[in-house]
Amino acid sequence: MTLRLRHLAFALLTTLTTLGAVPNLARAGDEEAARLEARGKAQRYTQKTTDPASSIDTGGAAILVHAPIDEVRRIVTDYRHYEKVIKPFKQSKLLSRTKGVSEVYLEVPILHGAATVWVVTKIGQPVKDGNEERISARMERGNVDDFRATWRLRAVDGERTIVKLEILVDPKMPVPSSVVTPELCTAADKAVTGVRDQAEKNHAAASVARAEKQSVSAEGS
Repeated sequence: MTLRLRHLAFALLTTLTTLGAVPNLARAGDEEAARLEARGKAQRYTQKTTDPASSIDTGGAAILVHAPIDEVRRIVTDYRHYEKVIKPFKQSKLLSRTKGVSEVYLEVPILHGAATVWVVTKIGQPVKDGNEERISARMERGNVDDFRATWRLRAVDGERTIVKLEILVDPKMPVPSSVVTPELCTAADKAVTGVRDQAEKNHAAASVARAEKQSVSAEGS
């Protein structure tokens, strides 16, 4: 009987180990997620601005968030509270929302605080773009020649999400891209880091609440 139990225990352990290895194999195949997870913080990047073209390069940042994409999306689309969660934004106000398109007022300090950009933007609903969700903001009016911001969200699995933000600001003053773009990268870094911190905090709190509810239900049954 003891030998039989040992065989059963070994078979169960082998099954659990095999099942546990499947997600790890899937994760290993996602090079971007693996790189960002190993980094543990935002990865900054730049890209040429197109559609339409600009002499100012777009600044971006990507980060891995240990929270589901639904939680991340809630934070990214909560335009009323950007200044509380996403540090580069000094002010954020939802002016209107019609047929899923939000009109949002934003203020963002630039040039190490020497100037403040204000814009009214139109932000559409999340749009499927390959394996990502894209949320784009385009300027309607403001004190700059151009402002664009694009969020990109991708679910790695049910518990992890890659979030990116790409920002373009073209000031009215003659400032070269070599000065503006690094600041845009810094702003994007702070933004995605703020989203990560809030999403992971919310997800952890929700997990604790679920565990407590299950515990109470188990005790009552």
